[in-house]
Amino acid sequence: MSKIDAIVLAGAPAGKELSPSNADMSRAMVEIGSKTMLGWVVDALKASPSIGRIAAVGEVSGDGIDIVVKPADSLVANMKLGLDALDSKGNVLIVSSDIPLIKPEAIEDFIGRAVELNVDFAFPIIKKEHCLAKYPQLHRTYLKTGDGIFTGGNIMLASQRFFEHSWGAIARAYDARKHVVELAGLIGIGVLFRVIAAQIFPRMLHLSMLERTVGRMLDAKVAAVISEYPEIGEDVDKPSDLDIVRIILGS
Repeated sequence: MSKIDAIVLAGAPAGKELSPSNADMSRAMVEIGSKTMLGWVVDALKASPSIGRIAAVGEVSGDGIDIVVKPADSLVANMKLGLDALDSKGNVLIVSSDIPLIKPEAIEDFIGRAVELNVDFAFPIIKKEHCLAKYPQLHRTYLKTGDGIFTGGNIMLASQRFFEHSWGAIARAYDARKHVVELAGLIGIGVLFRVIAAQIFPRMLHLSMLERTVGRMLDAKVAAVISEYPEIGEDVDKPSDLDIVRIILGS
């Protein structure tokens, strides 16, 4: 398998909660132990045999990064900037910069499972019991389904066809993410109702339905990859997360 280039999205500001002395600093540059948050992520990518070049989109710096791109004002725009900078020909791995617990073996496991599925877009999901077993002190948002209770991961693997063919749909879905009516128009009011109702009646919603719905919305072949590595989903976006992760990585 040829090497897969990676884009690390590092455009989000730390804010006063994570960086009281410099709220405008990239969240990725917040220090955790001996490294920045970005440093932990980049080191895991560099240690992953499947990964080729690494582009970081944000006001950041650090060892191991091949390309640093000045960020725009949205996640989708930053994704596009990273893609343009790398000009990759194959699959691309997109990674959030705020998952400092990530390990090379988690990255390799996800890529291996995703590539085997031969889809346009693959994203990881982690069972609640795996998260609680390894990091009970970290709190995540979970979705009840007929297949189990899951949280989402913060990496994804996508093909060039996906980005070229589905870019408009990606932008529309991102813009509609906080507007229920618009989102219902994209994914269907019936599915949106099932997602909400499944929190009470889990059997109403299954992963296969979510895959088909997201695939239809993005006009692409989509698959969820069940990962046993909760590090993929443990993002640091509030002070309590930061305090706990500093203890974990400091030890």
